[in-house]
Amino acid sequence: MVVGQQSKQYRAPSPQTAKRSYTYDALMRLNNIDNCLIDMQRSRDDVISNIGQILEREKNKLVLKREKSSRLLHLSRYHAEIADQSKALEEDRRRIITLRENIRSRRVAMEEARERHQTGKEYLEESLKILERDRKTLSMTTSKICTCQKELVADLLNIFPIEPTHTDTFSFKILGVPLPNSVFTGCDDEQVATALGFTCHLINMLAYYLGVPLRFPMTPMSSRSSIRDPITASLGDSRQGYNTEYVTCRIPFKKLLNWIILNIVQLEGLFTNNQLGALFPLYVKGADRYRFEYAVFLLNKNIEQLMNSQGISVIDLRHTLPNLKYLILSLVSGQSSSSHQRKLTSHNYTIPHTIASTSNILFEEEEGEVSKSSNTSNKNTNESLQKTSRGFKVGVT
Repeated sequence: MVVGQQSKQYRAPSPQTAKRSYTYDALMRLNNIDNCLIDMQRSRDDVISNIGQILEREKNKLVLKREKSSRLLHLSRYHAEIADQSKALEEDRRRIITLRENIRSRRVAMEEARERHQTGKEYLEESLKILERDRKTLSMTTSKICTCQKELVADLLNIFPIEPTHTDTFSFKILGVPLPNSVFTGCDDEQVATALGFTCHLINMLAYYLGVPLRFPMTPMSSRSSIRDPITASLGDSRQGYNTEYVTCRIPFKKLLNWIILNIVQLEGLFTNNQLGALFPLYVKGADRYRFEYAVFLLNKNIEQLMNSQGISVIDLRHTLPNLKYLILSLVSGQSSSSHQRKLTSHNYTIPHTIASTSNILFEEEEGEVSKSSNTSNKNTNESLQKTSRGFKVGVT
């Protein structure tokens, strides 16, 4: 340490900075204060010891209070959770009640549906029995209808016999009156008209017995028979042929308009009288040749319709009596009756095996009875059918 600094540190204070010393009273007050502080320290120590003793004695109670407060806090939380769960439980209960009601209504609906199903099942069983009985009845009725048709067609063949002539290998006659095959040059007009009248009557009766509505209605009047074409009107109304003036438009427009109005009025009259279409004669006397030939063509188309209805194909449309005899022999011999029966019995449903077998047995029994009664006639018709078809094929070739 520097000597000059040490002298400055321990030098005596100056009279201006020197303090006055404590007096006796001040010292006594300091002493009293000191004693008071000592007493206060002792009392403090006593209080601390007393507090420590009290805390020692109340230690368990404090622990219990803390535990109580914490448990009360947990309990309040649990109560809040219980309230939330109670609300959820109430919602679940309401949902359960709703589901039970739905289940109850569904159970009732299922019971009703089960009852309806049982009732429908019973009705189905009864309906199946009725269906089986009706199918048997249909099969028996169909076989009886086919038998009646055979008998009626056989009677028609006896009433209107169609036999081959001796002049040509493929020309036939009906009731002894010959009828050429759509070629009438050099033939007697009255004989041709008579044969066509017999043929028209025979076709009409065949269509009636077979239940086939003809596309071209016929009016059998012996040698003055006629046939109607529902489509062609102008060809039958004009007895002088086609009017070329209306085709080439060489007449005034007013006359053409009057002719159109007249035709419309005539057509309305045909609609009201149910006589729509043109009437064509099946005879040559007093009629146009082309109208007669068209009438024969319509007659052959009716024969083709009858043959197609029985599943028989037409080889040549011009052969009037050969096609007609082939159709009649096919009906009498039963070659087309089986296909006709299949058309009647096979609708939009399929017959079960048991019902089909039963109907086949009944049909075989009915066929057996019919075959016993008409065995000889079937033999004759089969032989004639073979001869006719053989001659028919030869004629076509």
